[in-house]
Amino acid sequence: MKWVGTSDVRSWLDGSAELGGLVASLGTRAVDTDYLTYTLGVPLHLSAVLEDRVRKANLHATSFASIPFYSLGRGLFLPLTGMSPEKGAQLFGVKIPPPPASEQRQALLKKFMDAELGLDVLQKVGCLLGDPFEGRPSTFRRESLLRLLSSVVMRTRREMLDRLTVTGDVAALFAESRPEFRGEEPLTASEVLSTLHLLPDLKRNRQFQVLRSVLVRCGKVEAYFLSKLLLKSAGLRYEGELLARLIGERFGVEPEQVSHAMALTDAFHVARLLDEEGPEGLRKIELQPLVPVRPALAAGTTESLKEFPVWVERKYDGIRLMLHKTTDPLGSVLAGAYSRNRKDYLELVRGLDATIKTFPARSAIVDGELHGSVMTIDGARPATVYEVFGATNDEARRPVSLRYAAFDLLYLNGEDLTPRPLSERRQRLMALLGPLSSFPLPIPVTVAEGQMASTKEDVKRLYQHFRAQGYEGVITKDLKAPYRLAARDPSWLKRKPEVTLDLVLLGAVLAVTTKEKAGMFGSYVLGARGEDGSFEDVGDVAGVDRLRDAEIQQLIMTEGLLTGQRIERQSASGSRPGFELAPHVVVTVRFEGVIRDATSGRLTLRDPKLVVIRADKGAYEADKTKAIEELYLKQKVG
Repeated sequence: MKWVGTSDVRSWLDGSAELGGLVASLGTRAVDTDYLTYTLGVPLHLSAVLEDRVRKANLHATSFASIPFYSLGRGLFLPLTGMSPEKGAQLFGVKIPPPPASEQRQALLKKFMDAELGLDVLQKVGCLLGDPFEGRPSTFRRESLLRLLSSVVMRTRREMLDRLTVTGDVAALFAESRPEFRGEEPLTASEVLSTLHLLPDLKRNRQFQVLRSVLVRCGKVEAYFLSKLLLKSAGLRYEGELLARLIGERFGVEPEQVSHAMALTDAFHVARLLDEEGPEGLRKIELQPLVPVRPALAAGTTESLKEFPVWVERKYDGIRLMLHKTTDPLGSVLAGAYSRNRKDYLELVRGLDATIKTFPARSAIVDGELHGSVMTIDGARPATVYEVFGATNDEARRPVSLRYAAFDLLYLNGEDLTPRPLSERRQRLMALLGPLSSFPLPIPVTVAEGQMASTKEDVKRLYQHFRAQGYEGVITKDLKAPYRLAARDPSWLKRKPEVTLDLVLLGAVLAVTTKEKAGMFGSYVLGARGEDGSFEDVGDVAGVDRLRDAEIQQLIMTEGLLTGQRIERQSASGSRPGFELAPHVVVTVRFEGVIRDATSGRLTLRDPKLVVIRADKGAYEADKTKAIEELYLKQKVG
């Protein structure tokens, strides 16, 4: 008697020209999952994939021969996570190299795309984006992964939740659940990716059965990245330009063409067309109404302005929306209102549908900002993005008068205007929407105000003018430039007040560098006030020079802020020891944005820098976590 294993199945499939021969050898007209699994002993996940391929007449996609899934995790996913050697040793029990530098990382990605690994181009793009479902949503969240894990290991949900509070990462629980570093009969990358791609087509109970079939064959590394892929968090964060370059080099197409096509659809559709039809296939991708696209974004600040004259436009504090209108030959009109993340806000903003349908055009795509105003005891003032967003969800604490400011026109009556210069696009926009400013529409529409500037002093003057009116700032644009979909336009530069917060120091982490300018502490733990008066950890600020570090040390000693509790903070170079501080020292920090952890939901600051020590403020005067939540919301909705 011989037990049929995964390697036997792969050998059988690789030796067969097509699935038709496999079906005939089974003496049946269709592949039956139960027959393959319970009679022949084929692993359940492979049986499900085979049945799906026969049903879809994908007869030639029989081979699962590829690099091992372990090698994919170790060679690609691990470097993309930026995991430190210390954490790798803790999770997997092996030594891993430090995270690659930017150039090494890009070279790794190019090598992955070019190498013959037994993966098709869509699977490779899925690996780069950490999305094996090729654009379809994943139905798996942390809770469902815990349920899956509890069905394989003898641990209660409470035990796993307790352990999760220590690891902070459900993927770490998956790694810990496997007894071996590497599976005895290694899975191939092709069979795992094919299985995951099939999951959205299966019923929930079947999904769990199939995933258990995969998980029990995993070692620590495979289990870790299996869970990451299920959560769509194993690959790159969306990096349009880098991905466009990698796909373009793979097919010999200019990255700009790929980037433009990706802005109109998605990376998977673009890769599929290039794979099947070559560069000519990209011609099928056209800008058209009701197909959401990613907008152009500003690339920097007005401090880098060198060429004049420039167009200076008022910058609104609201939600970036592209308004779409289309009319069919019978006169039926449809509308859409898409955010920068392609979410349709049409049903969330009462009256917006009717407003769009009044646009005097058969079809159009307009770029602009949904903003508003609120009444206070001092009169009307511009609404914050938080208030605008609250109005779209019926959560506004006070009435918000919404309106829409249009600042660009991408498409009009069947013509793609993005290659045209801004001066021409704006003229057409004024002709289209200018007359509507006097109409009593459900959501009033205006064309964004602005003026030409010949010098930096002109830009400063206009900035101060719009700030005095209560608006967010200004954005400058080159009137000769085209519209760059899904890209940061180097000719779009903005100026607005610096994003700063006053936060409390909750911990001091010892320095590990020997540089002369470094102080005793290499970084500090930042905290914001919670609604209940407690302080919540919102990240670490590093790069404090020796002078300010000495000033903070003096405050720590004179005020007796050391609580006696030791702490450890994770960094790219591993775990670092430090000391807990009683909340007292307030500092002003400048930062680039807010990050939400996909697993825990925790908000932290991106790249914070210490600006000044606020000796004039007490801890009770520090900014609240609500301020960070508002900033994250503003960042999320654009």
